Amino acid sequence: MEELKEFFNAIEELKELSREGWVVVVEGTKDLRALRGIGVEGEIVVFSGFSNTAERLNGRRVIILTDYDAEGFEIEKGLVRALSSYGNIPNTELRKKIFRYIRKDITKVEELENFIRREKNEL
Repeated sequence: MEELKEFFNAIEELKELSREGWVVVVEGTKDLRALRGIGVEGEIVVFSGFSNTAERLNGRRVIILTDYDAEGFEIEKGLVRALSSYGNIPNTELRKKIFRYIRKDITKVEELENFIRREKNEL
């Protein structure tokens, strides 16, 4: 139960930072739709290559929210490197907070909306 509370706190933090102007980077359009479905209102950018995405986000506050799998880790690592070349240090901690307690159940951003709906129904 405590783990679930920490997960929902991380989701609320994501929503708040997004409202404050942080840009969320996701892997695909299903991820974007899932975040909209859970109430993330700010700008969400779909990853489109390391240099393209880093150039587009130059000077912006960025949250990297890729899937919690091998490909997601590779994208995160490369994007951190690309953004850092512009002097931009993205937030990668929020991704860890979100998936820390639920990675045994889900590892994909696109699954967040259904997971949250299911957990709220069980409460």
